[in-house]
Amino acid sequence: MEEPGNVKDLIQDVKNLSGLMLNLAYSSVFFESKEIAKEVIILYNDIESLEENLYLHLFAASRGGHQAKRLIGVIDVAESSKFVANAARNMAEMVLEGRELHPVIKDALRESDESIARETVLKKSILVGKTLGDMKLRTETGANVIGIKRAGKWIFNPEETAPIRDEDVLIFVGSKESCKRLHKLARGELKKL
Repeated sequence: MEEPGNVKDLIQDVKNLSGLMLNLAYSSVFFESKEIAKEVIILYNDIESLEENLYLHLFAASRGGHQAKRLIGVIDVAESSKFVANAARNMAEMVLEGRELHPVIKDALRESDESIARETVLKKSILVGKTLGDMKLRTETGANVIGIKRAGKWIFNPEETAPIRDEDVLIFVGSKESCKRLHKLARGELKKL
């Protein structure tokens, strides 16, 4: 993983990575996917590396007691992100170990306002041949594509330039209504955004 060179980039990456881990951990539980759970564990190692680099930058910048106090807010953000990452890792480990979540927790996941969905893109879909940016899926549907499975391999946190192909499996999060809309687009039931 390429390491950013400044505190701002590092803190942004730690925050974004912990959010991605949480979404993937939910997905691994919801779809009972050990494959996605393994990715969460890999990402946890990446976040630890980013966190270490961030602290090295912060300590180098502190130059004394009074400046160190100014950095406490940045450290708090990093620690909060790490707390989220730990929770995501714990969820992923449950999936990898084959342990069942308590039914109340599964029900809560299913009933939450935010939904996690998975859909295979069919050849007749208007998404085929376009990029995520071309389609402005997040803006137009309200659903965010967090993973694409293509030819047996996962692309997590895909860039706006990521193309969508026939037979891609999309994992996305959003409101129940936005996920229904993206389902229909992927299956070719909707012909326009």
